[in-house]
Amino acid sequence: MKKLALSTALAASLLLSLTSAAQSAEPPAAPAAPTVQEHTGQGAGACPRMSLCLYQDFNLNAANPAKIWVFPVTEDRVDFSLKGHPAADQPSSGYMNAPNLGWAAYLFPSYTCGFEGEGGEAIAFHGGSRLDSLDGVNGRAKRYGYFLSKGKWTTEAKWGITEKTLYLHDRAGCVSTGSYNSTSALRPQIDGSM
Repeated sequence: MKKLALSTALAASLLLSLTSAAQSAEPPAAPAAPTVQEHTGQGAGACPRMSLCLYQDFNLNAANPAKIWVFPVTEDRVDFSLKGHPAADQPSSGYMNAPNLGWAAYLFPSYTCGFEGEGGEAIAFHGGSRLDSLDGVNGRAKRYGYFLSKGKWTTEAKWGITEKTLYLHDRAGCVSTGSYNSTSALRPQIDGSM
């Protein structure tokens, strides 16, 4: 009887060892991307700390409580594509509730975050930034043409980044949040004015 119990215990131990080895050989699952919270409210006070909040209406929904989309701000850069999301092409104003140093968020009208491809545009938010309208805001845009830099025009037309007045009311496609360091790739050098 003792031999049977010992054999059963050894077999169970071997099975557990093989199961553990097989499980550790599998790659770890990628962490899930944070979800975009949606709630109804108005004003800067409705935006949780360490978040970028985009508001459905102008002036942070001042006229009436309306939808607010909340994007968490963490140390790592996180891109939120709004393709197929209820917030796509809806926000009219925004507020970033984070300390004024060290944190950044970017709003792009296309569904891909960044300046790749043609027509990249972005509005930057830093801690404490409040935009009562997403229209008429200074931002960076990728454009094709001649650029004036340090008093000289480029001799050939090219793609480059310039500061432009942007109109992103109802044109939200992708949001990036993170620390200033982790979002540095989203601050391309300006090639000049056009």
